[in-house]
Amino acid sequence: MAIDFSESGKVVQGPEASTRPGATTIPEMPRCDFYLMHHPESWELRARPDGDYEWLPRLKPLFLQPGINGVRQVRGGMDDSAARISFQDRGWTILDRKLGYVTKYPCRRGQSSYLTWDTPHVMGRKVIVRHDADGYADWRRTLLENGTIQTPEPEALEAILHELDKRIERAGKAIHIPGVRVQVEKDEKKRAAGKKAAKKATTRKRAPRKKAASHA
Repeated sequence: MAIDFSESGKVVQGPEASTRPGATTIPEMPRCDFYLMHHPESWELRARPDGDYEWLPRLKPLFLQPGINGVRQVRGGMDDSAARISFQDRGWTILDRKLGYVTKYPCRRGQSSYLTWDTPHVMGRKVIVRHDADGYADWRRTLLENGTIQTPEPEALEAILHELDKRIERAGKAIHIPGVRVQVEKDEKKRAAGKKAAKKATTRKRAPRKKAASHA
């Protein structure tokens, strides 16, 4: 059952709590706020800096924009309860923004919400975004270690590896092409590493699942 974690982590909402001190105004219109959420079938096989592989949760944003996914504009703000309940009923785990994954920057007519590991930079009239992939991976790993997200079920990882097998099989028809051969070799190495990492990931000691705070 999906759980909405609402009382843990670092508060990053609001202009004082979440806007980085001294940030310059970004030349763009506001980017809407969002939650990150995870489905138990969604995982990423990632290469670690040490050359080993690991399975990390693949997270998806739930954008808080009125008229989308059941988010409603109400007096004093937005009501996103229907959107969260809808995704939770389908097995998604909603991660509270207090976990620290949203950072806001001043922009034209308000604030823009960014993933904390995405840093916007102004280059002339353009806004470029630099992503800290290692930092984001480290954070997602902690979500598994502290029980915020439960360890993957073997079937979920097997399904992903099966898709990789199908890709290798399809590419085999053009294995005589040097570029295709190189990619197949990479995928075969990734598949082998993924199977090894899957055994480790699914047998990891499970931390107690965090409970949502009581508001009674």
